[in-house]
Amino acid sequence: MKPMKTSAAKNPFFVLGLILSMPLHAEIGIKGGVSLSGLQSSTGDYRHVLGYEMNGLSGGKFLTGFQAGLFKTFDLSKRFQIQPEINYALRGGNGSTTYLYDDIVCKVNIFYVEIPVILKYKILTGRTFSSAVYAGPYTALKLKAEKQTRIWKEEEATALPNVRSFDYGLILGLDVEYALGSGRALVDLRSGVGLNNIMDILPDIVPLYPDKDRTRNLYVAVLAGYAF
Repeated sequence: MKPMKTSAAKNPFFVLGLILSMPLHAEIGIKGGVSLSGLQSSTGDYRHVLGYEMNGLSGGKFLTGFQAGLFKTFDLSKRFQIQPEINYALRGGNGSTTYLYDDIVCKVNIFYVEIPVILKYKILTGRTFSSAVYAGPYTALKLKAEKQTRIWKEEEATALPNVRSFDYGLILGLDVEYALGSGRALVDLRSGVGLNNIMDILPDIVPLYPDKDRTRNLYVAVLAGYAF
């Protein structure tokens, strides 16, 4: 009889709990801020995933959102650290277009629980001021997805059931920290690139580009926080 396979190692919450239990010197912190996110289509056409009303809309503008969460930083050496996080984040895209007599608004809002695990390298290691570059993977679990539209002053919010429940990708960033009180204040600049196709073709849409339809998340964020 074959041994039963477990999915625990594939569960991001299991991995996060494993890292948080590591017996290393660590600091806990909070951070939050503003993000600019967009949806990138491999075909440049969004009608197949958002509906025919996207005809003529670019879908390439940024959506202003937010993210906030907790992190725990473990010292691996004087310059290397590992930092798991858990964040509540708004991602999506903005396909709004301005016309002579009215604006057509079409925004996609996707709410995620995002779990990055990043490796940091300190380029400055002072006691008062320090700075680091970092990179690492993230996974994200969808909580809710909706499309907000306003056409000729008619507003509507509809669910997007074709948004997949799971996303993953890579994060690159830079942060600076400054000693403040008993802890350290920080500013964090990061960008995220999704590697997963996050949207299926709508069931009532004829595929426009068979086998080429892929939509992924992209974002940049500026965050501020405090490490205890």
